Amino acid sequence: MKSKFFQISASVLLATGIAGAVVNAPANAAVLCSTSNVSLGGVNSTACAGAFDGNDTGAGDPLKTKLNGGLFKDFVGTGVTWAQVAKSDEVNSLFDAAEGSTQGNWNLTKALTSKTFVVSFKASNSYSAYLFKDYDWSKGLTGIFNTIGVSVNGQGKAQALSHASLFVSDIKNAPDPQAVPEPATLLGLGLVASGMVISRRRQSR
Repeated sequence: MKSKFFQISASVLLATGIAGAVVNAPANAAVLCSTSNVSLGGVNSTACAGAFDGNDTGAGDPLKTKLNGGLFKDFVGTGVTWAQVAKSDEVNSLFDAAEGSTQGNWNLTKALTSKTFVVSFKASNSYSAYLFKDYDWSKGLTGIFNTIGVSVNGQGKAQALSHASLFVSDIKNAPDPQAVPEPATLLGLGLVASGMVISRRRQSR
């Protein structure tokens, strides 16, 4: 009888604990970002991380701290330093995004000092970070986003963008490779040079 009582009690406690954990779980617990959530110039982000609880640019600069701590080190290597350069809800001439929407455009007004940068999107009480590595600026400066990988409500619907933030790495832009002449061009130059040499020899005689 006692053992039956203990079994029932244990079952009730276990069920109560599971129910409490589900009720108290954060809204974004099951939310995972995808590289296809954010693109620029038609190019999907290289990698993403999140969703994380809190504000990306809140007290202690959580995302900047994560980035400088090696958040994307598998893609950019170690020892990379990151700086926040713009935020969509602040007055600036570099960056903006469609706040108050679950999807829309985000824009840069000019190429950045590095082709490796991160754009983070915050919705409700969470944020996700999207890395662009070695981005080709000729692709364009306008991108699209959706917040399904940032925060969803109880019905699983994306929540509206609060703000977006822009972080730039200290990885310098590599110079564009020099154009290599095609074989036909090299042959033509060789013939011209040979002709000039023969012409000078004839003149000197």
